[in-house]
Amino acid sequence: MSTPNSSDTQSTSNISTAISARRQKLEQLRTELATRYWAGELVETLVTDLTRGTDELIIDTFNQVFGTPEDICLYAVGGYGRGELHPWSDIDLLLVAKKPQQHRGLIESFFQDIFDLNIEVGHSVRTPRACRDEAKNDLTVATALFERRLLCGDERIATRVDDQLTKRVWPSHKFFTAKRDEQIARHKRSNDVDYNLEPNVKSSPGGMRDIHTAQWICLREYGTSDPYQLEALGVLTAIERQWLVDGKSFLWWVRFGLHLLAGRKEDQLQFAMQRELAERHGFVDTEAMRGVERFMRSYYRHVQAITEVSDILLQHFQETVKRRRWNKTEKINERFRLKNEYLEVTHDQVFADEPAALLELFVIMANRTDVAGVRVDTIRLIRDHLHLIDDKFRNEPHHQKLFIDLLKAPYTLVSQLTRMRRYGILGRYIPEFGQVIGQMQHDLFHIYTVDAHTMMVLRKMRQFRYRSSREAFPTAHDCVHRMPKIELLYLAGLFHDIGKGRGGDHSALGAIDAQHFCERHGLSEADTDLVCWLVKKHLHMSAVAQRQDIHDPDVVHKFASEVKSEMRLDYLYSLTVADINATNPTLWNDWRATLLQQLYTQTRDALRRGLESPADKAATVAAFQERALESMPQLIPMPRITQIWGALGSDFFLRHSPAQIATLTMDLANHDEAAPFVKTENYHSKLVRGGATRVYVYTPDRPRLFADAVTSLSQLGLRIVEAAIHTGANGYCMDMFTVLAQDGSHLAQDDPIHGRIVKKLKSTLARDGKPGSVGQKRVSRQMRELQHPTEVSIVTGPGEDSSTLTVVASDRPGLLAIIAEILVDLGVQVLSARIATLGERVEDLFQVRNQHDQPIAPGQDAYELSNAIRQRIDHALSA
Repeated sequence: MSTPNSSDTQSTSNISTAISARRQKLEQLRTELATRYWAGELVETLVTDLTRGTDELIIDTFNQVFGTPEDICLYAVGGYGRGELHPWSDIDLLLVAKKPQQHRGLIESFFQDIFDLNIEVGHSVRTPRACRDEAKNDLTVATALFERRLLCGDERIATRVDDQLTKRVWPSHKFFTAKRDEQIARHKRSNDVDYNLEPNVKSSPGGMRDIHTAQWICLREYGTSDPYQLEALGVLTAIERQWLVDGKSFLWWVRFGLHLLAGRKEDQLQFAMQRELAERHGFVDTEAMRGVERFMRSYYRHVQAITEVSDILLQHFQETVKRRRWNKTEKINERFRLKNEYLEVTHDQVFADEPAALLELFVIMANRTDVAGVRVDTIRLIRDHLHLIDDKFRNEPHHQKLFIDLLKAPYTLVSQLTRMRRYGILGRYIPEFGQVIGQMQHDLFHIYTVDAHTMMVLRKMRQFRYRSSREAFPTAHDCVHRMPKIELLYLAGLFHDIGKGRGGDHSALGAIDAQHFCERHGLSEADTDLVCWLVKKHLHMSAVAQRQDIHDPDVVHKFASEVKSEMRLDYLYSLTVADINATNPTLWNDWRATLLQQLYTQTRDALRRGLESPADKAATVAAFQERALESMPQLIPMPRITQIWGALGSDFFLRHSPAQIATLTMDLANHDEAAPFVKTENYHSKLVRGGATRVYVYTPDRPRLFADAVTSLSQLGLRIVEAAIHTGANGYCMDMFTVLAQDGSHLAQDDPIHGRIVKKLKSTLARDGKPGSVGQKRVSRQMRELQHPTEVSIVTGPGEDSSTLTVVASDRPGLLAIIAEILVDLGVQVLSARIATLGERVEDLFQVRNQHDQPIAPGQDAYELSNAIRQRIDHALSA
């Protein structure tokens, strides 16, 4: 009995040694390929070598387990079958046997040995007949089997598999339809945007999966997926073949690097990975653009080219399928006809004979509702004639009229502009627009590239016209219907960000470009001035609403003086709302809607009243107080009312209606001053649902009052978007905070959070002592990866009795509480606060005084204090 046991032990030891040797060989191969990758070797060579090396290890394992078997063979399928292995790709294997149950022990042993190589393995075991049956029932299985690659084993079994998987299994037209639907569903999961900030190299629109889909369809129809053979067959043109080859090579290069940096399978191009790849591959910063933005611009342009080729191939098959079913043609004019819902030229020389047709076909589509798209052959002709769009073409009055006619067209304007962008026409006709295609900003505020964002701004503007937008955007809906020339709004949207990526003020640069365009297109001086003003001021209304006190009549008067007319206000408001919504959907909430609505309404009122008759702040306060008194009962003595109002401050009366003033005055008069007064109240504009919640705190002033209140609200998970503080002569302080839920939504009137706010603040403010820290709140990975150094400035205007402290920092839950605590420690008194959240950054403005109740002295004092604040905030944010 001892001899067999010794033999078994020796055999097990040999197997273990062989597995260890293979694992070590694989690790050495990855290390070697990593060195060659960072040295700049062609990624195609690296992928081939990794695939070949993996093949050797798997075949060696197979031979060791099975020897020379009959009736069994091994395939590589999936990405491994295509020979597209990256450092940590899955290894998909298919073992086919005539009678798998007879080899059960060996099969289990083989796959266990493969698992022991520390690689992710996808595996299946089937008979030849089962391969056919599974392929019929499952599109994913069929796709993997159609691109199988025989590794080793009995070739007679391989022949049987080939016989089973004929074109009767998923005929090409059914396979195309299924794969097209699969791609549409995948793109919808990415919102059909190929310019996501952190794209998935594999599955995002324009990624590797789009290439695979095109290859799979061609393989099923033509028996090949090789781009050069597809070009020879006339399926691809030379430029499309080049786009496909270059795009695939670029995505391979990016994915290979991603795997190496992550040390695992990783297809999401996260911010940290973007920066690392950009730096290691020599994408350096320039004055106009950061290196990572240059790297991502290259990525997006390759993605756009892949998307174009993929769409052309899918549409080519779509046209083929439709042509088999029906053939309907309608002549539109001498240049174009509609064939099976797709627009096409009447002959191949249309664009050469009449270059204006390059714009005309989009005007035709924007004036009809029965055109599904442009025929593939016509798309290719457009691309072949792009060189005709030069300065002479751009300066031709007829061409200019066609472009303006397009902006005035009733249907699908944005779809046509998007097509023009993809086909290369828009970037040629407006060269400045061509410069921002694929231009991104490395932050969380702008989640789309400039060109994609611009199209979304225009789409939002178009939506304002529809009745369905009246509920969500009532003021914008009314504005666009009052506009005498809505095409001017579209022009402003087209040019508002066109100056990005050149360095300098993009608004000013864009206004110059817009002026040249408008003058070239024969717009009147008034129309040109309006478009240029909108482009130059497209950020102004949002900045005023978020960073200034829009309840102050002086602020409103100054803004109205810049706007000058109700018509310009309508245009600016519509552009502002569209821009915010198209920049990042999370930026638009009830609070921002309320601020903009209030600024719009007050500015309109100021314009109607006349700029020569600005509202008097003192008179407005007096009028509001008088009307409040009229609605209050006579039970409250006037001296008591005067005492309360003295603690509220004049700004309070500008922010509240007479009815609100009366209600709060009575609440304060009936309150027992032995305890802090705390009240919550929901409010909103008449045209904005939801709004925000105001939290009132009335209590004797004391050190740390602001910091303790802010910390308590942060502990409840609330986002503070505005704070106003006033201390009266009676020593009482009225603090007013505007809060939202952490996700930016409003608090429902019946939400129990209202009761918790009152209880928490009363408890905190009634006792002497800190409420405790905010605690560690979860910060998203994106915010951690996009941390920016804090910027602090302290400015004191001539004759001012306080200083303006501005803090720009990376956002995180509880940030205001952190800042408030720091200011307390540094002896800085906060008089008022205004908070603006800009994507991953916040910009907080405080009116402050020093511990001696004086403004912060300019020069050294302000410099030292700002440095101390910056260092403390950065330390707190990195903790």
